[in-house]
Amino acid sequence: MKFSLTQECQTMTRDYYNRYWQMMREVELADQLGWDSYSLSEQHFTPREYTTSAPEIFLAAAAMRTKRIRLRHGIVLLIKNINHPLKVAERIAMLDIMSNGRVDFGTGRGNKLGTFRAFEVPLSETRHQWEEQLDMIPKMWMQDIFSWESKDYKIPPTSVNPKPVQKPHPPIWTAATSPDVYELAGQKGIGAFCFDFAPPEVTSRHIDIYRRAVKTAKPVGGCVNDKAAMLTLGFCAETTEYAKSLAKGPILEFSTEAIRIYEELAATKEKSYQYMAQQVAPAKSGIDFDALCDSATVVVGDPDTCIKKLKLYQQAGADEIIIRMDGMPHEKIMDSIRLFAEYVIPEFRNGN
Repeated sequence: MKFSLTQECQTMTRDYYNRYWQMMREVELADQLGWDSYSLSEQHFTPREYTTSAPEIFLAAAAMRTKRIRLRHGIVLLIKNINHPLKVAERIAMLDIMSNGRVDFGTGRGNKLGTFRAFEVPLSETRHQWEEQLDMIPKMWMQDIFSWESKDYKIPPTSVNPKPVQKPHPPIWTAATSPDVYELAGQKGIGAFCFDFAPPEVTSRHIDIYRRAVKTAKPVGGCVNDKAAMLTLGFCAETTEYAKSLAKGPILEFSTEAIRIYEELAATKEKSYQYMAQQVAPAKSGIDFDALCDSATVVVGDPDTCIKKLKLYQQAGADEIIIRMDGMPHEKIMDSIRLFAEYVIPEFRNGN
């Protein structure tokens, strides 16, 4: 099983300058210690919990400072008013070159009403726009001359360059939180980022949907990516009590904002976002940090505790664990990265 570190510049002080440079030191350490990948999402207009508005810039800098770790967009918003597909294809290809073929291309449509309103994105169009760009971009990489004609795009014959180092193209993924998107991901032959933020046994049901669909995939690209990567919020320290004391605040802040975002979109009554109301329903009475830990929705503790919780993710069918480790003191995050690498990750290597 593989392990990925993901971050979103969580800083309650809004000290972005220092937090970005701390994150750079954290990805450098993860690279040195054998973590498999590092990812940033594309986040706009959420000042404290997520501020990675131009992840391609940070990842390009990280490419120059790392040697082995894969660098991942988790995710690029494939929405016309936010990212034109021609620019996405060019940026990902250049990053793949500058990283010597270490890029993963994560995609999605977004989940923030404020972002959609600021960029003038119709809610009813987000699913369609994601699907259309997902069909277009791999063709731009694989074809010498690309053209497209639709309601939203009229692209004349165009030579889209450069091409990525990886052939036929970097691995493609999508964020998945609802059963229909898990099924769509499988049908399209792309990997699933399991962003359910739920106990492993819940996500396992969604992974089963994905596994069934991917068996008969008609890939949007030149190959099938049939992997499921499960997200958790994680932190490791010498003792479970100390780990909880450091992680509780940042995790509750992140979780509270995530619930607010989901409730806001669900309240629009847009059909394709109604699943969000069901997902946040259990938290209506408040978020219980100890309950999150006990259910393994989050993985916080000493190394033995983290191993025990992560075994549940392995049993749920995860090919990879994505650990969001953000908002805690920088030096403690560095310690946690070391503890995962030294004691936790080896338990899941070589078929363990």
